[in-house]
Amino acid sequence: MSALRKEKRITKDINLVYDLSEKPNLSQLKAQEDRAVIAKIKADLVLPSNKILTVDIDFDSTSGYHDNAIMVMDDFGVEMVATAFEVKYGKEHAEKVREAWANKQHDSSPRKPTYLLVQKPDLNGKVPNVYAVCGDVRHPPKEAPASIT
Repeated sequence: MSALRKEKRITKDINLVYDLSEKPNLSQLKAQEDRAVIAKIKADLVLPSNKILTVDIDFDSTSGYHDNAIMVMDDFGVEMVATAFEVKYGKEHAEKVREAWANKQHDSSPRKPTYLLVQKPDLNGKVPNVYAVCGDVRHPPKEAPASIT
């Protein structure tokens, strides 16, 4: 491992690999005074065919991922978000979250979504946009996904 690359095991199934080389911020995103902001995540997805699909998730775009607040990747996370939605926004919105996770995005999709992205609402009291993504064949999709809420 190079001197500019460090690993940290958070728990048995979370291992962070840091590239400590400095790079200029070419994004439109700004860090908070006391907190970093995620600009991009690279994910290797294990497909049902046991092949790997690598996806770069860029939060500095107009793709619908801008202002992302929560990334949900499993049943437990979906239930946590749905429960929070039910308390804050009502049962109808909670059920949309559960249904989006439980079903394919389109009848022709090969699989159910891999993750949900929840955005911060533009206005207080408004329901956040939620995107069910990465269940379609076409990568990248022609258009940004529509919010399920």
